[in-house]
Amino acid sequence: MIKGRNRKNKGQSLVETALMLPVILLLLTGIIDFGLLFNNYLIVSNASREGARAAVTGSTDAQIDTVVDNAAVSLDPANLTVTITPNETEGRNTGDAVTVTVQYKYSMITPIIAAIVPGPINLNTSTTMRCE
Repeated sequence: MIKGRNRKNKGQSLVETALMLPVILLLLTGIIDFGLLFNNYLIVSNASREGARAAVTGSTDAQIDTVVDNAAVSLDPANLTVTITPNETEGRNTGDAVTVTVQYKYSMITPIIAAIVPGPINLNTSTTMRCE
């Protein structure tokens, strides 16, 4: 009689595992995807600060773009957009404010989370500093 009862419990554990495994995997992939999203936001934010620092020290727009690209080296450069205000042709004088805006389009990695959170997510940061 004890043998039969153990066999039932093993079947019950298998069914419980089969029911909970998709939920646990969904939570795990969600944690991974949103962790990567937050990491990419921090990279974009840092790239914006680095670009603004280069802008206020007298760098050209091309040099600022290079600084931002170097600060965001782990991101896909095709999805990275840099906007500098005012641009080099408008002139940047001592005491003027310069704003560097960096935009990045992030797509979720796992297909399940990508189906829940649609489309690319726009990560957008800007940094304003005064020219030296």
